[in-house]
Amino acid sequence: MKIPALTKTEETVMVFLWKQDGPLSVQEMINSWEGEEKTWKDNYMRKIVYSLVEKGALKVAELEYLNNQATRRFKPTFSREEYYGQMMKRGGLTASEMVEAEAVAMAKKGDKEGLSNLIHDLRGIIEEYEMRDDDAE
Repeated sequence: MKIPALTKTEETVMVFLWKQDGPLSVQEMINSWEGEEKTWKDNYMRKIVYSLVEKGALKVAELEYLNNQATRRFKPTFSREEYYGQMMKRGGLTASEMVEAEAVAMAKKGDKEGLSNLIHDLRGIIEEYEMRDDDAE
């Protein structure tokens, strides 16, 4: 599956959707949106969503009818991990180079909590990998 390149705005919407429990309509996105982008106009959010649909990043997951109106709920067609993995490949970086760059940046900022979280996440990934490896034998 080819994952499209996204604008920063489109990526912001995708990050928001990856964090949700399920598909959302545009109105549900607008209603639950928080952060700096909250200043976006409703029509701007609709344009972003439809742009993501055209690029193949979002698809209609549910269709709900109420009185003579249909509401479409959208969901991402790829995961956050798939997207960032593709972006790394396009940038010519390996996963270890990305982790190293992130760790160095956090260390320079003195972000001990960020480093601790990164180490915790990496340990979890390693444990999961080792469990899969054990199951394969």
